[in-house]
Amino acid sequence: MHTMPRPKSIALFRPGIATAVLLLSLSGCGGSGGGTSTDVPSDTVANPQPAAIEIALDASPATVTSGDTVVVTWTTRNATRCSASGAWSGDRNLSGSEISAALVAANNTFTLNCTGPAGTTSRSVTVTTSAPAPAVEITLTATPATVNNGETTRLDWSTLNADRCTAAGAWSGDKGLSGSETSAALVNPTNTFTLDCSGPGGTASRSVTVSVNSSGIITGLDFPGSAGTVNTMRFKFTNPLPAYPATYIWRAYPRQQSGYYTAFFWGNDDGAGQLSTFLWTSTGGADMYYGAHPYPDNPPNGNTHQWEISVEQQDFVNGAVVYDRWYTQALVVWADSGGIKHHVFYWDLPNTDSAHRVERVSTQGWGDAMPPAPALTWGDAPWNPGKEVWDGVLRGIQVYATNLSLSDILMEAATPGSTPGGAASLWYLNLDPKPDDIADRSGNGNNPAWVGNERPALWTGP
Repeated sequence: MHTMPRPKSIALFRPGIATAVLLLSLSGCGGSGGGTSTDVPSDTVANPQPAAIEIALDASPATVTSGDTVVVTWTTRNATRCSASGAWSGDRNLSGSEISAALVAANNTFTLNCTGPAGTTSRSVTVTTSAPAPAVEITLTATPATVNNGETTRLDWSTLNADRCTAAGAWSGDKGLSGSETSAALVNPTNTFTLDCSGPGGTASRSVTVSVNSSGIITGLDFPGSAGTVNTMRFKFTNPLPAYPATYIWRAYPRQQSGYYTAFFWGNDDGAGQLSTFLWTSTGGADMYYGAHPYPDNPPNGNTHQWEISVEQQDFVNGAVVYDRWYTQALVVWADSGGIKHHVFYWDLPNTDSAHRVERVSTQGWGDAMPPAPALTWGDAPWNPGKEVWDGVLRGIQVYATNLSLSDILMEAATPGSTPGGAASLWYLNLDPKPDDIADRSGNGNNPAWVGNERPALWTGP
């Protein structure tokens, strides 16, 4: 009897590819023993599967302000070639890092396309942009842009999109985001005021330059007195500052004349030129008015004078007038907590003792009623035009809408705008007025106007 052999299994391993198994069946030992055989292919192998492509792609930061850039980084596995599309382009290494171009679109998609034995794979990352913070804007003006030596200018400014401002150059310190300020007295030929501001949108700077007339010539208004005037010679503010409180500083050079003088009056000036309208109350009084100037010893035509405060339809005097010399003078007026009106006339600064001042405290209730045509008038009396004209020179006029302290008055007389109180309240300034230029140099726009056609002469010094 013939014994059948057992089939044998042979496993074939080929490195680097999946394993294939070959089964071989062997039978019979030759001859005609009638055995059978089964034919199997000599080699059966499954196709290998390439490893998948892997891409890691990142853009940082994920959100930026329009115009900014991001850093794009990437790595790959099982890739042989990569290219960029979308917010970037061109061939790329299989790994790397780069800074993008400036991004301005709302959404910016960076795509990396890679190929390899396993095919093609893409990865994308999107960076969003936000609108940039609005730019800081500054408006800065100086009025006037040209001043005489020792005068001031008014600075006005406003900003947009700023959260902090500082001053540099001819001024200094932190400033509000908008405001108005009177400069210190200017003496340099050029004075540049710079405002630097910052905000979320960056920084900005603006400058204005104010020039100073450095000729050394000072000017004033040379009034001819009553004898040299036909009708009237005066200028006035028809929208004056409130009567109380106020401070007036001026320079006066009186020449001798008979009768009355007018440096200035705050009171009714309706243009009628009559005492009857100056005394406007129902009881025939003037109520709210005051002035400060020489008063004749023997009115109405005396030719020697005392310094006076004119108020309450009375004349309060103290101190003889010396002619043909310069005086620096100040009048300060205010109402106390009880409504009582106070008036102090310093007629020869810096002397402030009792021999060099006139004082008047008004009676209760006086000065409470506003006149129908309030005005601040210089050079002539509105109720007696042509008959009480200043004889001499007036110049260096400074008006403040507060009652300055005596120490501030002395400092402001020397340098306008040099004290916080003075700088904050300066209402009118013209240190060197001319017949054709009595404009407000404080920058506040409180400009007076001449009444009639007559003008004083131009005085020049020193």
